[in-house]
Amino acid sequence: MIYPQILLGLVASVSAIDAYFHLGQNCDGPSILCTNLNPGVCCTASASNTVGYRGIPTDWVITAEAFTGGGCKNFSARGRAQNTNFICIYPAPGGGPFTGTKYSFTSRKRDGVEGTCAAAEEAAGKCSSSQKPNELHLADGTKYNIVDLKHDLLEEL
Repeated sequence: MIYPQILLGLVASVSAIDAYFHLGQNCDGPSILCTNLNPGVCCTASASNTVGYRGIPTDWVITAEAFTGGGCKNFSARGRAQNTNFICIYPAPGGGPFTGTKYSFTSRKRDGVEGTCAAAEEAAGKCSSSQKPNELHLADGTKYNIVDLKHDLLEEL
């Protein structure tokens, strides 16, 4: 039955979840972000200290993962959102800066990490798409659209 997958896709396209790569240690300070990130899509960045997800509908249960080593290459940390519109993912002790993040819907039937985009799923091609950050937020609240910024300049930023 394919109908639940279609409905899930429509729901995901209606609600906007934004993934933030923060320079601050507590999902604060300047950030670059991927707006309207879809489930299973890797949002990539050069390096960040924390990853935040904002705009999560409070009736959704999602698992967000953060990665190191370039894009969504090496799993590093995970956060779960349930009955909240925000989560912050912190690196493991001694962990390097985050370079990628993605989220997926967590099953309500079982607790745990079912539904996450783990390495096995990525190897199977279920999480192969990626998105570059499209906004820059400065600490003073100024926002910039960086959609058309060339890769080299984005890396330097």
